[in-house]
Amino acid sequence: MEKMTTAKLQNALVSVCDAIIQAEPMLTELDTVIGDGDHGIGMRIGFSALKKMLLEKNFEFPYDLLHESGMTLIRVMGGTSGVIFGTLFIGGLNEINGKRELTLEDFSAYIDCGTKAIEKRGRVKRGDKTMYDALVEADEALLASAAAKEEFTAALKAASDAAKAGAEKTKNMISRMGRSKNFREKTIGHPDSGAVSVTIMFEAFAESFTVDA
Repeated sequence: MEKMTTAKLQNALVSVCDAIIQAEPMLTELDTVIGDGDHGIGMRIGFSALKKMLLEKNFEFPYDLLHESGMTLIRVMGGTSGVIFGTLFIGGLNEINGKRELTLEDFSAYIDCGTKAIEKRGRVKRGDKTMYDALVEADEALLASAAAKEEFTAALKAASDAAKAGAEKTKNMISRMGRSKNFREKTIGHPDSGAVSVTIMFEAFAESFTVDA
């Protein structure tokens, strides 16, 4: 059974950072249309700091790697985005505590708990036009892949595709959270920038894992 080592996870997270940093102009443009225009900048700042940390430190356990990653985002980004994206990293840590390598079942349980932590902390639900709409789709795809005993590469590709589908669905939604909720019907036709960020993260993670497989 294929497993995710700490080193492999760390390398994949560096790829995620690179993808988010490169996507700043696009994310900023999206957020300017139906938000306050600072999402891309905040993500670049947070994931630049995360990349710096990842390149400077080595970790023995996935728990320590993901805990430090989440706390870095919370500390550097601040605000709602920092808390929400940081929670994605730290919300499911109890599922992987003490494990040196992660099975797909471990990783899917970790993401599922992180998703539920965001739902609770952000008081969001499917259809609110937030990053949760993409995340919950990826989460469900991972759980289904784990239940079907698939390999990591196929599961991560499925999660990436599901996140894209979730972000695409936000185009037809009316924003109900954050500053964008003030735009109401004007948000229809535009994807949520947070949901797009989730898509970028899962896509980069899946591609990196495939390359390093």
